[in-house]
Amino acid sequence: MEAKNGNIIIDFEPISRRVLFSDDYSLYEILSELNVPISSICGGLGTCGKCKVLIQRGKEYLNNPTPSEKKFLSNNEIEDGWRLACQTKIDIKKKTYLETLQVPQFRVFLPRELLLEDFNILVSGISKGIEIRPAITKIFIEVKKSSLKEPIADFERIESALLSKSTNLNRNDEIKIDFNVLNDIPTLLRENQYKITLVLWNNTNIITCEPGNTLEENFGIAFDIGTTTIVGYLMNLNNGKIYAVDSKLNSQTAYGEDLITRLTFIKDNQKNLQKLNSAVINDLNEIIANVCNKANIKPSQIYEASVVGNSVMHHIFLGLNPVNIGLSPFIPVIQKNLNIKAKNLNLNILKNGNVYTSPLIAGFVGADTIGVILSSRVFNEKELTLAIDIGTNGEIIVGNRKILAVGSCAAGSALEGAHIADGMRAAAGAIDKIKIDPKNLDVSYTTIKHKKPIGICGSGLVDVIAEMLKSKIITRSGNFNKEIINHERFIKNDKNVEFIVAKNEETSLDKDITISQNDVRQIQMAKAAFYAGAKIILNNLKRNLKIEQVFLAGAFGNYINAYNAKFIGMIPDIHDDNIFQIGNAAGIGAQHCLLNKDLRNKAQTLLKKIQYIEIAVDKSFQKEYAEAMYFPHLNLDYFPSLKEYKVIPKR
Repeated sequence: MEAKNGNIIIDFEPISRRVLFSDDYSLYEILSELNVPISSICGGLGTCGKCKVLIQRGKEYLNNPTPSEKKFLSNNEIEDGWRLACQTKIDIKKKTYLETLQVPQFRVFLPRELLLEDFNILVSGISKGIEIRPAITKIFIEVKKSSLKEPIADFERIESALLSKSTNLNRNDEIKIDFNVLNDIPTLLRENQYKITLVLWNNTNIITCEPGNTLEENFGIAFDIGTTTIVGYLMNLNNGKIYAVDSKLNSQTAYGEDLITRLTFIKDNQKNLQKLNSAVINDLNEIIANVCNKANIKPSQIYEASVVGNSVMHHIFLGLNPVNIGLSPFIPVIQKNLNIKAKNLNLNILKNGNVYTSPLIAGFVGADTIGVILSSRVFNEKELTLAIDIGTNGEIIVGNRKILAVGSCAAGSALEGAHIADGMRAAAGAIDKIKIDPKNLDVSYTTIKHKKPIGICGSGLVDVIAEMLKSKIITRSGNFNKEIINHERFIKNDKNVEFIVAKNEETSLDKDITISQNDVRQIQMAKAAFYAGAKIILNNLKRNLKIEQVFLAGAFGNYINAYNAKFIGMIPDIHDDNIFQIGNAAGIGAQHCLLNKDLRNKAQTLLKKIQYIEIAVDKSFQKEYAEAMYFPHLNLDYFPSLKEYKVIPKR
């Protein structure tokens, strides 16, 4: 590739790759050089129309649409910013002006269907086991035929058969049936020898009737809607077995990688709420189609969905305006749990199926945090426990049998690779584990799927910072150590210093993969936000409390080296045996609410116990944050077990 221009930067999302502009290269060629394989039948010749990308920022500085693009894209698509990657280049005439603009000048969104490599999205977690008590149950009945002597209506005969068969009902219970099911009953009964299966919600509501005996086919789906990723679990409600799992990157990232950006997008134009709602509903329906194909069932055989997500994702999913969540005093439209017909949300399960959403806590702390609390059972722990759900937005829980407090910190997306020059999300070719030899600064690493490296994902970023500290490459303040920057592993110029993690001949990029001073700062800010947030929650509890164990939840929390997370000061200094990586705890919480309806009441009850703390507005936040910016902290007394810091320079 031609020499790169460090003053013009392109951000590719949702893969979080930041690249420097090179003259006369199309977006397709840039992606190819990055070893990001994308769908293009014609190999970039412009004859297949498959490499559609969305220009979210900087479209006015690109070349005019080509005849090929006008052939494959409508005028409305072009106006909205859609282009063909192989036909799109930066207008060289505007290069000088572009250099004066704030970086990044370009933001390009890559749709899922364009990307050929799968991302590592965490779908598993640790379940502590629950009793199976679903809201959806099935009962097989044989309905007595009507006669001239007993000309009883079809529904009333079904009702009588149900009351006599069910052990959960008595004669005084009122049986309800969805109106649109009534018209199916006459044919269904008579074509199936009056033998049918009733699908009931909460014992008394008939949401559909099926021919014959379908007791074994009782399905529900649990969703964890994250800011960046979405996971769906197809489950058998009779036994709790997971039949299929599917995940994808949240298509809302096309409109902004973080919550604040999406809130601003909605605030700017009310119609944009519909765009974001459609994006997430389409994602969920795609996941539904995929899990149904895997399990060889129809979407109409899914009778209930359980959904968790942070407060903003919750509102957008429901089509509720979330703007006030981002404005003081951070008020949602509704807090309590909801039960909504699937047809009212355009969710492609049984039309009369129920969609349950867990309650919100406060501010940005939403149903996903309730999911973490329920699945980890922090409220049952004897030891004071810190649970952190590490994602684009970080949720912090401190609790045990007596205490339960939560808060949220804007850790940003640096830990997912964003704003790190060679950072990326967990995908094939991402460096995920790193070791540095302190004697000669040689670097060893592993990559996801054993591909040649193309960048560093979150777990690798934590490793590299910890290893750079242990090797005295950086000081406790996060600065490069001036005594060793003349080593061959460093790249120096007038503006920057970079440490080489992978040399150009080792990578698929024909360039070095490095960590710069700015990259170190990004990780510092993220780790400081988590530590300071936990400290502020403890301070607000106004007791002399000490964290005794840590639960790390979420994809990042699952894959990182827990000791290195402690070493850089992201979590408190406790014994390694008391640090537990619990996986996608929010998703497990959604599963538990799907399988046990009593937990839905438990979630509502927990709201009365939870103390919510607005971390960012706490008067001590700036002080705590500034002190936590040091590795592991300004005050080493907080990390007495990390003896290595005795020889690591402070500045």
